[in-house]
Amino acid sequence: MKEKMIDIAMLTCAAFFQAIAVRMFFTEFELTPGGITGLAITLSVVTNISVDVISLGISIPLLVLGTFCLGKSFGIKTLYITLMTPLFLHFIPQTHVTGSILLACILGGVLVGISIGMALSRKCATGGTDIIAMLLHIIIKKVDVATLIFICDMLIVLSSWMISKNALTSVYSAISLFIIMQTIKLFTRISSKQNETIEA
Repeated sequence: MKEKMIDIAMLTCAAFFQAIAVRMFFTEFELTPGGITGLAITLSVVTNISVDVISLGISIPLLVLGTFCLGKSFGIKTLYITLMTPLFLHFIPQTHVTGSILLACILGGVLVGISIGMALSRKCATGGTDIIAMLLHIIIKKVDVATLIFICDMLIVLSSWMISKNALTSVYSAISLFIIMQTIKLFTRISSKQNETIEA
């Protein structure tokens, strides 16, 4: 019961952090630092369909595949985040926090990195490219999940540049993606050390 409560608390925070990053930092500057959320932002600009609807539409098929390959527990936890993130996106209003695109990409990157790190520490994903990375990690064990996420997301950043033709935004998106990757690595490293201390 205690572990389930910890799961719910951490995964709720993970979904909340993702939504905050989008509403307060990424959307205003049309930053797309990879991930399903980043892809959803790009497609939202092109189609005028809301980010939460696009995000959900892409995440569900990935969730089904992830559950099939990574197990029921993974699927249930990831489903929770997949549903909670669009819910938070729906209720959190678009908010202006900073006029600096650099600061936005840094703060948004840290929030998303923590979010993904929290999910990975609870043996699930945020419903985005981290699912793809975890599936690839089964085959390519020598490459860590954070690096695989970086590769997948960089492809999305490049595709967003091809759509928007905005090189400056794409550069800042890439910077944010790098910050996300480093934050994930730092978070998972700290989490692993804490688990080792508890087990000892």
